[in-house]
Amino acid sequence: MTTLTADIPCPRCHKKLAVPLAEIGPGKSRSCPNCGEIMKFAGQDPRKIMKALDQLASQAGSASVKVTVKTKGRRPWWKFWGD
Repeated sequence: MTTLTADIPCPRCHKKLAVPLAEIGPGKSRSCPNCGEIMKFAGQDPRKIMKALDQLASQAGSASVKVTVKTKGRRPWWKFWGD
């Protein structure tokens, strides 16, 4: 199986981290080596994506794939007041 990584920006310092897709999944977490912020992952299990990309790579030969992950921004604490 091919080891694929996703560049994930830290929600605190915005430094991009290269995280293997196998380490991203519901309930898993990772800390930023730059600032120590703990990122908790939610959503779908990426193993299905990895399997599909492996099948595509075996058919396409030397194709390259770039995975981009968007993060949901946090609301500043003062925006919770007045809702």
